[in-house]
Amino acid sequence: MEKELIDYDFKSQLLEERKEKIERSEKMKFDEEYHLKDRPSWICDLYFELDKFILNLKPNVRKGFLHTYIKYSYNGTLFTYILIRKGEIIRVWAKVPYASLEAVPLFVRDSEKTMRRPGVMITFDDQREFTENKEAMLKVVFEIIKKALEGVASHKRRKKTPLKPVIGVEPVKPTEISRPSINIVANSNGYLEINFKIKKSQKELLNRILQETIFK
Repeated sequence: MEKELIDYDFKSQLLEERKEKIERSEKMKFDEEYHLKDRPSWICDLYFELDKFILNLKPNVRKGFLHTYIKYSYNGTLFTYILIRKGEIIRVWAKVPYASLEAVPLFVRDSEKTMRRPGVMITFDDQREFTENKEAMLKVVFEIIKKALEGVASHKRRKKTPLKPVIGVEPVKPTEISRPSINIVANSNGYLEINFKIKKSQKELLNRILQETIFK
């Protein structure tokens, strides 16, 4: 049986390519120019309308640019993001349970099963449909984004509660450790009399002292 030959040169080449790709991505600057480059004008115009609406919702709304999407957070919590795909596709994710929405059009889909967290994905991929129904479609999207922000803002951060002393319970006293006492008396006959005062439970300690000193 012939052994399978492994092309280590090819594997090392792939490793180097992956390394170079990661290094290039780290050096890249992600901003609006990066996300809107070579996108059609209607996609760019739609993004700017969405961006303006989101940033004007509350003073503490913050925007951040990542490699794949543009995120919007409130007090550090993400509530929506815009994803601009190649071609003529722009998607908006909002942190809103689909079940909490009333009748919504088909361009709003439940994303909880695929993303494993409550939310909806709004897709714009038809310029003609958007142009003809722009006002109505934006009204739906704005309401959903607003609802997502309200949901995040209503969840206040839990404050750490300081520990209070328990009333009626006496504090535990530290355990006192009794140490053995040694009393040495010099007798007139030329001998030293050594007296040990030690607890019975510490008998092994006494044996150890004697073994290491007198009986050694």
